[in-house]
Amino acid sequence: MFCNLIVIKLLPMIHYDFDKRRQVLNCTMVGTITVDEVVVFIESIIKADFLLADLNMIIDMLDCEVLFQLNQLQKIADVNNRLLDRYLSVKHAIVLDKPLDTAMAYYYKQLSMQGNYTLELFTTIEAANKWMGVSELSSG
Repeated sequence: MFCNLIVIKLLPMIHYDFDKRRQVLNCTMVGTITVDEVVVFIESIIKADFLLADLNMIIDMLDCEVLFQLNQLQKIADVNNRLLDRYLSVKHAIVLDKPLDTAMAYYYKQLSMQGNYTLELFTTIEAANKWMGVSELSSG
């Protein structure tokens, strides 16, 4: 049977898979996440040769603790700008439910506004999938 998923375990606390059928990169972050770990994650996406030019990405941050400050978000935005140079478009959903993380994500959204980048925040994976226009389950 043909496998529809490419699975990558990047760091113990960040892993992702690319669902070829749905054309979505699904990322899960668990445990404590630092700015440097997010930078490594984004850099791995920049280097990935199996992703499409129009990138659809859902990041599940429901089970992680963000261990960085508001003033460190620019470092992530700078690396993200390199990601935007690599892809024609990026449609990015972040799923999180902690008030401080959500506030930081809204600030990050302001730092990352570019024509080929769409970022929305959600409190459920289901809502992110609906916005992305994909079914929730993979046929992998």
